[in-house]
Amino acid sequence: MIHPLSYESAVTLISLSIGLAILFKLGSRGKSKPKRRKDHGFIKLSAGQDPTIDIIAIHGLDGHREQSWTAENEKLWLKDFLPNDLPNARILSYGYDADTRSFIQTSSKTISHHAEDFVERLSQLRRMHPRRPIIFLAHSLGGIILKRVCLVQNSIEPRLHNDRKALVLCHSDNFETDRKLRDISTSTLAVLFFGTPHSGANGIQLAEWMGRLFSMYMYTNTRILSDLNRDSPKLEDIQRHYQSVTMQLSTIFFYEEYETPILGGRTKLIVPRHLAVIPGDNKARVASMHADHCEMVKYTSADDENYCKVVDYLVELSERAKAKVDEN
Repeated sequence: MIHPLSYESAVTLISLSIGLAILFKLGSRGKSKPKRRKDHGFIKLSAGQDPTIDIIAIHGLDGHREQSWTAENEKLWLKDFLPNDLPNARILSYGYDADTRSFIQTSSKTISHHAEDFVERLSQLRRMHPRRPIIFLAHSLGGIILKRVCLVQNSIEPRLHNDRKALVLCHSDNFETDRKLRDISTSTLAVLFFGTPHSGANGIQLAEWMGRLFSMYMYTNTRILSDLNRDSPKLEDIQRHYQSVTMQLSTIFFYEEYETPILGGRTKLIVPRHLAVIPGDNKARVASMHADHCEMVKYTSADDENYCKVVDYLVELSERAKAKVDEN
């Protein structure tokens, strides 16, 4: 005989389901495939025709450098649509290990460690054209890592200020490191944030609890999750210093309009508007995406309303970049 669940057991099962879903939905892998080490680092999605600008995408938690940006119809807009609208753009996507759970292994890297790797690999990739303008596209956690990179860049010039010294990574007294960071800083024209939890994301504490539970039979990584909690000291510190950087950049904040489906027929806004927008940035523009947290960076066609919204901003910014290059 099958006995009915007690109230406490039912609540526990529901919590388990929601926590598991949040772990998966905070990321953006979609149709999950095993990630390989060679999926990390940069992949060139379009070389561009005599490129005058670099467009660089960085995925979020549990993401993938291609799958995170690929729709259900297998269309990867960065590769299949964007080159037609921006033929003079070199389009790159960056992959890193931000898995929160795995049966093989998970990374021990922190947000700062990921930022270090990103800077080093990007500078190597751009060594032939170190001052080519850059537009960054950052989804979810990718935006936090990118902000950490921007802090490092911004800390080079005002290095004399003691409160900034701690923000300089990669051996701050190394001239070669400074040069790489300065090249990236000087070249950065704009950042498009997609559902980035600037002030934390909903459901993180439950996701952390689920991670600890899963750690009994699989590898888990809750270190980064803890930094994404609401009112996280780490996020507050990054944000406090990042505000001085925003005055030098064109910034667009995209936020999810719809709740993300999770298990049990439930839905949840993972990063609502007030968490996806940096308060006080008067120069920034804000736009909603008619999608949930994962689908906001996946477009099925060049006529997709969300894609058109994004590409309009990119064309505008690219024209500005071209004018800047022509001046020089």
